[in-house]
Amino acid sequence: MSYTFSKKPVRVVKGANEWRILRKLRAFLDAKEPALVYFLVQNWQSQEQSLTYKEIREAILAGVVTEKTFEQWYEDYAVFVANHLQPAWEEAMEAAAAELERRYPGFRFERYSDGVKQWAKTRSAEFVTAVTDTQIEGLRAVIGRAAIMEDMSVDQLSRAIRPMVGLTHPQATANLKYYETLIRNGTSEEKALDLSIRYGARQHRYRGYNIARTELAFAYNQGSYEGVKQAQEAGYMGEVVKVWSTADDERTCPWCGSLEGKTIALDEEFNIQTRLSSSDTPTIKMVPPAHPSCRCAVMYKEIAPPIQTINNTTTFIEQ
Repeated sequence: MSYTFSKKPVRVVKGANEWRILRKLRAFLDAKEPALVYFLVQNWQSQEQSLTYKEIREAILAGVVTEKTFEQWYEDYAVFVANHLQPAWEEAMEAAAAELERRYPGFRFERYSDGVKQWAKTRSAEFVTAVTDTQIEGLRAVIGRAAIMEDMSVDQLSRAIRPMVGLTHPQATANLKYYETLIRNGTSEEKALDLSIRYGARQHRYRGYNIARTELAFAYNQGSYEGVKQAQEAGYMGEVVKVWSTADDERTCPWCGSLEGKTIALDEEFNIQTRLSSSDTPTIKMVPPAHPSCRCAVMYKEIAPPIQTINNTTTFIEQ
């Protein structure tokens, strides 16, 4: 999902440190997204091949898809997380924490800390459920629409629907409407199918980049947060606040724009109001992203030096 707005957000003055953090995040995303997208597309192609035309024809006639297919998809994504997403998360976290290791030569980020492991466990479950459910919704939508389309044969619709495996509800519906329009405008079935498949390939890549950017940004920002927590525990940092920092360009959405410069305590959560959350229930997050493909980051400011207790005497450590 992407966000484009006609009104450019008000520019804000950022410090060099903020721009450096944003540039590092953007550079990491640009470098690592393509590989993750490749494996996502490969996964969707495999899922497409495993879904037979016979199963699709039966689903169209019945108006529903068997639960067996959905169960397999959950398993597929669990394997994807273990083989590809988990290593990418770890790399993102380490890249984010590298700044702390540079600043404090004795500090080393522990990627297997309790905080990191708990986040990865929770995020894995959330990812598998969300990405599979979104895909299921997409297939159900086109199967349901195909079930009431009387001007095309079931076999014809089966061939058109199969390449849509992996698409979201809006994507799959748009693809089927595109195919339907081509046929009704006199395009041959073979040509319409080819154009629909090409359109689907672009949609898969778009969804792949959306997922890759969001997941890498999740892990990168979480790595920064966990790194600061670990640096505090090790005595390298004192009291810290976190400051929301947007990309500050024409693609910045109004929700993230409203958070620009928002400063809260390290363990406090941001209240994020977007069109993905109801007006009464804002999304609560410890760090960005606020929404899919969000490019925001957090800057951490130390407002008090670390303290050290020796013989029941508290002293501040000079930095």
